[in-house]
Amino acid sequence: MLPLSIIEQIKQKSGMDFTRAKDFEVLSESFPANDRLGVNTLKRLMGYAKEPITARKTTLDALAHYLGHASWEELTGMQPSDSDWIEKAVCADEIKVGATVEAEWLPNRKIRLLCVGENRFLVTESQHGKLLAGDEISIHHFRLDYPLEVSHIVRQGQPLRDADGNELCYIAGKQNGLKLFTIEDPHDD
Repeated sequence: MLPLSIIEQIKQKSGMDFTRAKDFEVLSESFPANDRLGVNTLKRLMGYAKEPITARKTTLDALAHYLGHASWEELTGMQPSDSDWIEKAVCADEIKVGATVEAEWLPNRKIRLLCVGENRFLVTESQHGKLLAGDEISIHHFRLDYPLEVSHIVRQGQPLRDADGNELCYIAGKQNGLKLFTIEDPHDD
């Protein structure tokens, strides 16, 4: 799934909320022929289809072009082999089931998560934040100095939704990003 910030840019540029299948068809048709992305690809990239996707560079560049940038790297400000990314980030699918993740952000927020697999985490502790102990959430990566994007929040067995029925997302550390995250793997003992 794309970072929520990119999805928001796509929604803003297109003027659509992507609550109907037709929205994805319209978006697909709005790409130039040489950058055209399929409806199902767009649904997977934006988290509306369950099937995982590993986006190719050409797909990411097509999205960047749609948003007025020369490349995915220009849009995101990252280089493909950016060592800063490697040193300061972890993809959630690399975290083993049963591992514990702690993350902190300003002003005094802290969360403790238990990895349950497939980018899903159970909130075991939450201090001063909107997520609650017992929530099950999806996270795709943890990166220092960047916001933590949380999607598919399930509370007491029900997905959190707004008044229009859209799934709610949460962005932790919007202004300053994560200031700390640690991973404890019980299997490493």
